[in-house]
Amino acid sequence: MGNDLTVRKSAEVTMSEQIRWAKAAEQADILPDAYKGKPANILIAEGFGASMGLSPAESLYRISVIKGKPTMSAELIASQVRKAGHKLRLHKDEAKVSVTATIVRADDPDYPFTATRNMQWAKSMGLANNQNYSRQPMTMLTWRAISAVAREACPEALYGAGYTPDEMQDLPEHAASEPVSVQVVATHEQRMQLAGLLKQGGVDNAGKARIALKALAGVDSADVKDVSDDDVLMMLESPDMVPGRVRDALWNAEHPDIEPPHDAQEASEAKK
Repeated sequence: MGNDLTVRKSAEVTMSEQIRWAKAAEQADILPDAYKGKPANILIAEGFGASMGLSPAESLYRISVIKGKPTMSAELIASQVRKAGHKLRLHKDEAKVSVTATIVRADDPDYPFTATRNMQWAKSMGLANNQNYSRQPMTMLTWRAISAVAREACPEALYGAGYTPDEMQDLPEHAASEPVSVQVVATHEQRMQLAGLLKQGGVDNAGKARIALKALAGVDSADVKDVSDDDVLMMLESPDMVPGRVRDALWNAEHPDIEPPHDAQEASEAKK
């Protein structure tokens, strides 16, 4: 059959041809380790990539299988976001070692999504001493900001593979077989960080805390200690989103029939 599989659309290629090509490709020295000697992985990666419009060759180099889960490079995540018609913008602050990624959805241009990643965040997640963060912090923070905001703003553009290889590598080893049910523990400091985000959103008493936690995590409690570890870590993955959602929850509790204001000016006018 030759190498024409790399340029032909997968729909035009029979399964038997794909299998023959995968068995031939598994022996290639230049193949990523995740696919060497594993034709079944090659087939799955090709099919996954085809759903995103990638050629088989692109799929093998831009999709990595980490702990049994397909992951995408940050470059591919950015490409998928823009291919879907959304705007992705980056703001880098070298002095503060901070990166903010913003996505403006094509179907909702008035409500941008943002995610900021800095060394304080890396420290809170236990990543600050990682060799890559020491050597190239701005690059690592850029990739993390892009993947975080993309998961929040347009998960449908990521086809279920919204994590980069290095993010998946950071998961505990037992995440390989059942990554969805990984048992993780949120530290006291991380729970206090969440409490700080609630305060930024306007929580200044137990009643408001109960409203906020009910909206954010479905917890009927005013204490962040009662929020599950998974929910704490998930919210800290997108800390910039939490205060806004808290404000919306508090507004809805007080004004159930009025849409929440989307900026400070609207909020000021609404209070008058």
